Amino acid sequence: RMLRFLSILLSSFLVIHSYKILVYSPKFGHSHSNYMGRIADILSEAGHDVSTIVSVIDPEVKDGTKLSKIIRVQPSEATSSMYTEMTKAKGDMFELNNFNPIASYFMGDFFGKLFAIQCKSLLEEPGLVEELKNEKFDVFFNEHFDMCGVGLTHLIKPRSLISVAASTAFGPQLEEFGIPAALSYDPSLYVSKMNVHSMWDRIVNIYGDFVVRLMFNSMRTHVQALYKEKFGSDFPTMEQISSNSAYVFTNSEPLIDFAVPTMSKVIPIGGIGAKEPMKLSEDWEKILAKREKTILLSFGTIAKSAYLPVNVKQSIIETIRALPHVTFIWKYEVDDDFTRDHASKLENLVLTKWMPQVDLLAHPNLSLFITHGGMGSTQETALRGIPGIFIPLFGDQPRNAGMMEYNGFGKVLDKREITNSAKFIAVIKEVLENKSYRDNARRVSAMLHKRPFTAREQLIKYTEFAAEFGPSKALRPQSHDMNWIEYHNVDIILVGIAFAFLTLLVTLKIGIRLFGRLIQVTKTKKD
Repeated sequence: RMLRFLSILLSSFLVIHSYKILVYSPKFGHSHSNYMGRIADILSEAGHDVSTIVSVIDPEVKDGTKLSKIIRVQPSEATSSMYTEMTKAKGDMFELNNFNPIASYFMGDFFGKLFAIQCKSLLEEPGLVEELKNEKFDVFFNEHFDMCGVGLTHLIKPRSLISVAASTAFGPQLEEFGIPAALSYDPSLYVSKMNVHSMWDRIVNIYGDFVVRLMFNSMRTHVQALYKEKFGSDFPTMEQISSNSAYVFTNSEPLIDFAVPTMSKVIPIGGIGAKEPMKLSEDWEKILAKREKTILLSFGTIAKSAYLPVNVKQSIIETIRALPHVTFIWKYEVDDDFTRDHASKLENLVLTKWMPQVDLLAHPNLSLFITHGGMGSTQETALRGIPGIFIPLFGDQPRNAGMMEYNGFGKVLDKREITNSAKFIAVIKEVLENKSYRDNARRVSAMLHKRPFTAREQLIKYTEFAAEFGPSKALRPQSHDMNWIEYHNVDIILVGIAFAFLTLLVTLKIGIRLFGRLIQVTKTKKD
């Protein structure tokens, strides 16, 4: 009886303190979906009533969430058609030039149209918006990549909006969140290496930030236009809605990131997607025991190894052949002529379509991780204390790779340098043989395991705080209400310049008069 009473008491306590939470999670990329799904599941585990809008763009991407209630919005024919067109370009990821402003603009424009078309499907789903509004959610989570959820916030009126970044905040997100930009020392998404004392590096960084903004501003235009078209020209801008976020959760970990300006409402929750490693199967244990050193090689879920150019694959094979004392585990997704003709002939190479990456990274016999530098992979590398070689391909990967090299985890290798097998081999040897990389990795790993507050704790506590109290005026910077001239004190600077110029003119005029009188007095004395 006592146990039953305690159970009822505990249940009533959970009900009283359970909040209604809505997460907007478009199925577009594995990392984005997993990140938002992890947020939903952690809050569900904490006893809250969590629903997730899964707006399907890529049907191959998993829902991300296993515990929350799913509200699924199927793709329209137009969405499916555009997405099919986009998948044809996946093989070009290796050739993609992030610094090409024209390509960046049109890529952002394409994504913006894709998101707007699927957003239209969501808004036109019979009765959905009204049902969501009637639910009176306490908190609404939206990731600031697909901005459809930002506009939806204005329609359904939750008590609090929590804005989410699946990486560190960047480009237009800085204005939307009210975070000061620091381009003189904070690398933009597309920059891996930056000497803050180099004028040229700072110029490149400013240009990189410009290209990022070019892409993401063009993405936002189409969704903004959709909401104004459907709900009137007085519909607020995405930035205006975002400025009233109760909190901003970023997928960053301060212990491995660059030190940059932030705000009280910005809460880093990097690492919430990290899973606890499990014991490896006997087959994997045998592979890791074959040689003294083992290297893991993976380019992620989007830029699959099978899509790499042939010359890059050949260079990787030459590199593996040159290091016979090292076992290479390479995530390669298909059986093709390349695997049959080349890869299968190497005794120290294990090709696998799938691998337990988390479990392998936690194994003491793993020596090095060669990765594309996705945020999830870099955080997992840091958590497990493994040195890395980071080969960024696109998106936020250059900056992620740069922060890992800056913190002594390994080396960044430009994707165009992989074709130089001699260079690739030299970098691998350096990271394997230089003890400082492993020492740095282990030190940070120990720090991450002993943080005063975990990312999970911060996620739950700040969400509950926002659900109870709503947004706080004290956390909203007044910069949101200032124009560009006011924010940068351009008016004061111009007045100062005008005053200095006027003072100079008056001084010159007085000086000329005094000089003239002096000449006149001198002349009179001579006469």
